[in-house]
Amino acid sequence: MMRATWLLPLVLLTALPVPAYAHLVNSGLGPFYNGMLHLLLSPGDLLAVLAVSLLAGQSGKASARWAAIALPLAWGGAALAGLALGTSAGLGWVEVALLIGLGVLVAAGVRLHASVMAPLAALTGLVHGLENAGAFVASDSSLVAVAGIAAAVLVLTLLVAAFAVSLRAAWTRIALRVGGSWIAAIGMLMLGWLVQGTT
Repeated sequence: MMRATWLLPLVLLTALPVPAYAHLVNSGLGPFYNGMLHLLLSPGDLLAVLAVSLLAGQSGKASARWAAIALPLAWGGAALAGLALGTSAGLGWVEVALLIGLGVLVAAGVRLHASVMAPLAALTGLVHGLENAGAFVASDSSLVAVAGIAAAVLVLTLLVAAFAVSLRAAWTRIALRVGGSWIAAIGMLMLGWLVQGTT
């Protein structure tokens, strides 16, 4: 009998409707966290960060360090430049080509020297940062949102690259390369969408 007394109010409480929002503008997270979530909710951007981080990690500690510096700085700087221009750059084809290329490099097990990895990470950051600027142009707190996305890129790059550097067993390196092949395959799927004009 005692269980029934608290069960009925619990059932009534779960039956109450709550508002659901489809866009982050209504979520009240604030511009910094909206910028962070923009990275995590944009598959192309997220995959690009993962691909650069995995490639840098499999290339060694020095390459991972330089990628962790170059990628977020270029991403944030390019987004700020895009905000100053006031438009998105329209670099969807370049984004997809970079994603496929990075995925293939990871899948092939290529190890890049830091002097090559840093510019490649910076190029990826520039392209994606310029594209992201278009999403933040309409926002009143666009500078804070850019800081949020740059922080998310930094944290994710550090975590994934450090994880990839730590892999020693042969099967873990193979799993990393399989991940690269999946990234390349998703990039080819995105290329197909671009060709059809559905993105």
